[in-house]
Amino acid sequence: MTFKERVHGEIIKGAVIYKRVFADYDYLIYSENFKNQPYYIISAAEDNYPHLTGVNSLLSAQSFFDKCLDGSLNESDFNFLSRNRSEKEVIGSVRRKIQILPLLDTVFQMKLQAEEDFTKGKVSCSLATADNAITIGFADTVLLRPKTLLKSNELNPSKAVDISLILRRIRGLDKFDTIIQGDVTDFCKSFPDVCENGVSADQSADELTKNSSDILSKNTCKIKNNSI
Repeated sequence: MTFKERVHGEIIKGAVIYKRVFADYDYLIYSENFKNQPYYIISAAEDNYPHLTGVNSLLSAQSFFDKCLDGSLNESDFNFLSRNRSEKEVIGSVRRKIQILPLLDTVFQMKLQAEEDFTKGKVSCSLATADNAITIGFADTVLLRPKTLLKSNELNPSKAVDISLILRRIRGLDKFDTIIQGDVTDFCKSFPDVCENGVSADQSADELTKNSSDILSKNTCKIKNNSI
């Protein structure tokens, strides 16, 4: 199997995971140690997916995702070219990304940390989250959108904070009705307006997650010079 054949297969499988974990849901991420704002809402669009693969394509971002999702993407639909990096550098980046794309399927099952104003090389993000295996950077928009995927925990230990609560809602709904991690009680005391429109403080995580088998999400970031 050639490297491009391997990439082709992995990004098609990754799109299915991305759809199930990110594109179908929004997430609220809270830490009492956030400084820029009290909590963040992650709302990943389908056309964010190409950023996580590292490949270049002449297709629109939405068309690229649609073709990955239905399995109709051809090897001729993407390449490893970049105006800012050599093909060898792009291939190296893509190789790392396809190794960790499958980890999106379990990212919210791990103990997560976050770093505001995250920077790594030429990548600058308003927020990044990480466990020990994967770092996801999110872009600075009204709702955070995933923009980059890095191998291992790339957060600055002196700036990283523990995420104390993750809530989830189905895309398009107003209410966050599922607790993924944490205790919602203190959060609801601080932000009763959010709880009134979403999760009830007397609902336990076990009750809310009992019927939820798909647990996942992440953030967004700006890319300088489109280098990653």
